[in-house]
Amino acid sequence: MRYIAINNRLIDLESGRIQHREVEKQLPPRLLGLLRFLVDNSDRVLTRDEMIEAVWGHLEAASDDSVNVAVSSLRQFIGDHRRPPRVLRAVPRRGYLFDRRRVEMVDPEAASERLSQACERAGSAEQPAVDRMAGGKRRWRPLLLGLALVATAGFWWVAGERFTGSPGIAETAEAAGPGVAVLPFTDMTAVGDQGHFADGLVDRIIHMLTLSPELEVVARTSSFAFRDSKAGIGEIAERLDVDVVLEGSVQHSGDTVRVLAQLIDARTEKHIWSRTYDRPMGRLFALQDEIANEVARTMTDSLLPERDTPHPDSQRVWELITRGRLAMDDFTLASATAAVEHFEAALELQPDNVEALIGLIDAIGMQRSQGPMRTREDEHDMTEPFLERARRLAPDSAMVIRATGDWHFRNGRPEEAIAAYRVALERNPNDATAWRHLGRTLFRQSQFEAAIEPLKTAVRLDPFFEIGAVWLADAYWAVGRAEEALFRLRKSIRERPEFPLSYSRMTTYLTQVGDSGEAMRYILRQRELDPDSGSRWFRVCETWLQLGDVDAADRCSQELAAEHELPLLGRYLRQAIHRVRGEWQAQRAVLEEVVALGNPDPLTRTLLVESLARDDCPAAIELLEEHFSHLFDGPPVIKPFEFMPAKLAAYCLKQTGQTARSEPLMAAMWEIVERTRLDRGPWLIVGNEEASLHMLEGNEAAALDALEALVDRDWRYYWWALEGQPEYAPLLDDPRFQALYERLRAGVREQREYFEANRDKPLVALDT
Repeated sequence: MRYIAINNRLIDLESGRIQHREVEKQLPPRLLGLLRFLVDNSDRVLTRDEMIEAVWGHLEAASDDSVNVAVSSLRQFIGDHRRPPRVLRAVPRRGYLFDRRRVEMVDPEAASERLSQACERAGSAEQPAVDRMAGGKRRWRPLLLGLALVATAGFWWVAGERFTGSPGIAETAEAAGPGVAVLPFTDMTAVGDQGHFADGLVDRIIHMLTLSPELEVVARTSSFAFRDSKAGIGEIAERLDVDVVLEGSVQHSGDTVRVLAQLIDARTEKHIWSRTYDRPMGRLFALQDEIANEVARTMTDSLLPERDTPHPDSQRVWELITRGRLAMDDFTLASATAAVEHFEAALELQPDNVEALIGLIDAIGMQRSQGPMRTREDEHDMTEPFLERARRLAPDSAMVIRATGDWHFRNGRPEEAIAAYRVALERNPNDATAWRHLGRTLFRQSQFEAAIEPLKTAVRLDPFFEIGAVWLADAYWAVGRAEEALFRLRKSIRERPEFPLSYSRMTTYLTQVGDSGEAMRYILRQRELDPDSGSRWFRVCETWLQLGDVDAADRCSQELAAEHELPLLGRYLRQAIHRVRGEWQAQRAVLEEVVALGNPDPLTRTLLVESLARDDCPAAIELLEEHFSHLFDGPPVIKPFEFMPAKLAAYCLKQTGQTARSEPLMAAMWEIVERTRLDRGPWLIVGNEEASLHMLEGNEAAALDALEALVDRDWRYYWWALEGQPEYAPLLDDPRFQALYERLRAGVREQREYFEANRDKPLVALDT
């Protein structure tokens, strides 16, 4: 019999039996076959095709997704579920590597005997009841039991991998220990008017617990999703993936507060402990810390670190900050505006409250993300004074350092932003916001694979906050994992149907795969959920163009302009409508107005460059050299987001006789095209990039072949922009191009007809 030891598990490679301390499990036959194949081929990258042929028998028997699911399941069985996996590692765009260094071949009799001895010693030690629970998702004394196994069975522990060049800062948050969720406490006052008070108490308990490096704490946004839920503790814990749940009630009367808190084992739904706290209101903040420390001491035998920000100086300030934080959970323009008002009111009472300063910065950022595009003048110094004040008051606070990273990101300093997020996560490894923003910054740097793990960590810590799921879907989409991206969005909509952002991103991706009729139904639902947001209304107008109804888009833009003052978004729509109608001079005039307003958005400048490139390449090159100067450095490094300005630079260099200067750009763009043949790429990858490069090389036949392949696959993403791209000018009178374009228009008409026939029906089943 062959035995191997992985992560304190003894595995029989013949029978598939897994012995882990006192628990025994059985590997299903297919996973056992996969494990044997991996062991026999360790230290070699295995392609998905090799794995399919070895385990399923032939390539038609399974798909890449089948391999992904099998690998994920096997990792759970062998204890390789922490992030990033250490034993069975994904190698981007190549396959999987089973790391032999993490596996030990074990003499079966000796290993079984030693493992049994270790379990006996671990079980006989005097331990709290929480440690004796068997069968949970995590072991709450990993160090004690791990050392026993190291000493007796010869198993070994490997330290976590770290960021290259930044020792001590983890790339992703491992499941550091037991998972904890704190549910909203019940308001038990006679009139039931102390809900915000109870929420504030829980919010602070959660914040204190997140500072523990030995716990994995679910964010308030997700635990509060179960307010008034009829689900049992076990179901809630399963959905949040935690081991214990803290619930309770609050009675606030006059100058006293009574809090009942109960820590519950998620598996058995039995109380680990229950405490009643009677305190004067003057001891409220100490009570929050006391309860949090009681949880931490029970779970980890250690107290929490000291708070990294001082307490508010009054209960009123505390209440206003709580209201602001809770308002932001809805992620709409109205809720962001309400949050701004709450934080401003708190700062009027206590100008140097760090939590209110950071909350105001975050709320203003959310307000802008749901409002109109801003000019550079609008952005100037809006939040910087608040950040500077917070940095003076609490320079070592995790939330202040994270906000500093946000400031670097907004000001075009991605490397500084990434460094700040990593430091913030050292201080608070449970900060889901910092994980989200780290992943998003890596994504914007076109480090799509690197972005996935931080975003997955954010979703694990805050599974019911939709922006994390949406950003993770973006990263999956960018690396070609479209099914997983759509699954994430559908899951987000099922679990939080009142959040608009998931509908908006579904619209983008449905349009990319040609389902623009269904996309229109999603974008209308998005606007219903956030009717005050001009930016969400803007998306509706733009989607009419994807459906080929320029008149509807025109009416939509006029109605939008009548309700909202949107100097940038309104003009952006006008230029798009002019473009669809072939009104080129009118389009250019509007684009010049947008740029003159000081809009820093690179897409707008790129569209102006494209307009100039049709008849004035020297002016286009001048604008490119001013705003995209790195494209002319050699050899240029081009991100997928920058394909369009790079293409225009190559086009105009060729048109002005500077072919040699265009060659490095062409080579860099072909690299992007080769990469996105396997990947769908981020949303600015339209789909016709390969055809554009063939046109730049003068190969019209190859360009037509590429376009025909797109139309055959129901491509319609920004179809209306095709005729306005200057490189296609030589094809406009070609009969084959005209036939392709008519097929394209016919497909768009079909989608519009589908929408009209189905616009009032419920959205398609989201569980498919």
